[in-house]
Amino acid sequence: NTEVTPGLGAEMKPDVVVVATGGVPLNPATPGVNGKKVVTAHDVLAGKVAIHHGNVLIVGGGMVGCEVADMLANLGDNQITGGTHVTIVEMLHDIGLDVLPQPRMLLMARLREKGVRVIASATVKEILDDGVVVTKDGQEEAVHGMNWIILAMGTKSVDQLSNKIRDRIDEVYVIGDAKEPRRALEAIAEGAEVGRRV
Repeated sequence: NTEVTPGLGAEMKPDVVVVATGGVPLNPATPGVNGKKVVTAHDVLAGKVAIHHGNVLIVGGGMVGCEVADMLANLGDNQITGGTHVTIVEMLHDIGLDVLPQPRMLLMARLREKGVRVIASATVKEILDDGVVVTKDGQEEAVHGMNWIILAMGTKSVDQLSNKIRDRIDEVYVIGDAKEPRRALEAIAEGAEVGRRV
């Protein structure tokens, strides 16, 4: 395990460098964002946070937020724990708008079937200990009773290397989320294309 730095690049003198450093979750400057019950969708999907039951509020209804909702809704549903109940807060007029049409139709049907509550056209103004304050139609509304708040507000690229080495290395490729956050399919295609070129 070696961190690639401009100095290491100069020392190794590679013909080609492929920067595929990915992205990190966007974390807003919303008051309460560092609360004990606030986690990122990336951490939930990576298994770093275990959510087995309770009320979950997901901030962000894009593809990642919807996939987390699909994974968690009704998880552990039984008479003892009551399962997991999910609410999605989305600033756009609907959720899953960045999902391809056919998969979106199936995903939306599953979320409806699982009873996922959607608060669309709303922005999160503040994160509370047990929920959020949203602004919708010019009105503030508090949503309480949440055990977890999951941030699924997008990803920003991580690339602190390519611009520092371009003047020393002839071929530098930036691919995947390091280039621009999007679906895995595009990242895989870019990786394959770079592999064919080199």
